[in-house]
Amino acid sequence: MTIGALRNALAGVLGSISSRTGLIQLLYVIALVALMGGFVNAVFFPLPNQGQIVYPGSGSQTIPEAVLDASVILVGGAGIYVTYISGRQTTKSRMVNLYLGIALLLLALSVFMGLYLTVLKGG
Repeated sequence: MTIGALRNALAGVLGSISSRTGLIQLLYVIALVALMGGFVNAVFFPLPNQGQIVYPGSGSQTIPEAVLDASVILVGGAGIYVTYISGRQTTKSRMVNLYLGIALLLLALSVFMGLYLTVLKGG
């Protein structure tokens, strides 16, 4: 991938976000990930000791833990989206393999991060 292709790809993404529907979609994804990550629980029912990143008990979490949970969800979602993109790529077979490899890497990273957080949480 050349610098020009990267610039064109970023311009396409930023152009679609700057439109009204793209901005609404981005806000929807952010709100959905925030709810799945547990921001409501972390903000409205905070723990007295926020010194730990991952609180080792069920039913409560810290704000940094909610951010980590949201990042795990975003990495997994990005892996699923890149898998979808690899299936739509029909012109270059090398790109299909590249997209699929990146997607599998993102999905594996998401699974391992999620399992690591579960072990730290004690569940």
